[in-house]
Amino acid sequence: MAVILFDIDGTLIDSTNQMTEAIHLAMEDMPHLVKPSKESVQSSYGLAGNAFWRKAIPDASEEDIRAIRKKRHHHLEQTMAGQDVLFDGIRETLETLTKQGHIVSTASNCGVHYLNLVLDSQNIRSYFTSPKCLESVQGKQKADILAAHREEFGAVEYLMVGDRSSDVEAARIQQMPVAICRFGFGTEQEWNSADYQLETPMDVLKYV
Repeated sequence: MAVILFDIDGTLIDSTNQMTEAIHLAMEDMPHLVKPSKESVQSSYGLAGNAFWRKAIPDASEEDIRAIRKKRHHHLEQTMAGQDVLFDGIRETLETLTKQGHIVSTASNCGVHYLNLVLDSQNIRSYFTSPKCLESVQGKQKADILAAHREEFGAVEYLMVGDRSSDVEAARIQQMPVAICRFGFGTEQEWNSADYQLETPMDVLKYV
């Protein structure tokens, strides 16, 4: 039995279109700001807290960011409703892992609202045991999420599965092996920094 920790964006799902639309809707009354492109939003995934917003919307003030984040919650629920944003093969992979007796959880730099929205809108909550995010563990970096899982599940085998360098760095801090998804949002350099590279979600079964 192993504990497999999945990042969310670029690993389980691609919600770039839905997120970009929700952010644009949240900025409708902010003509002083340039709305971020889809590419800008996608490149900001993996960053924690306000770092995401400072990269996606560099001209926004702290007050602007607070207002956008608050309104974005509501709009994202609308843009995600009825949308299947799972990467091909994710549901089958999660089902196989749980049937084999592995513990599946999440380790994402997102907030609790977004974590719950993804799990429920994609109907995948049943596969996850004690899903966690940066906000739920009150952490400062992704490694804190991995540490919380280690504290809960103890001395078992672990595997971090992600798509960006932040996933690799967190795994290195916690001395966990890490597999990176080549179908995600990362670069060749990021892929080469991981222990394993996944061409498809089902490839994770080779390493547990």
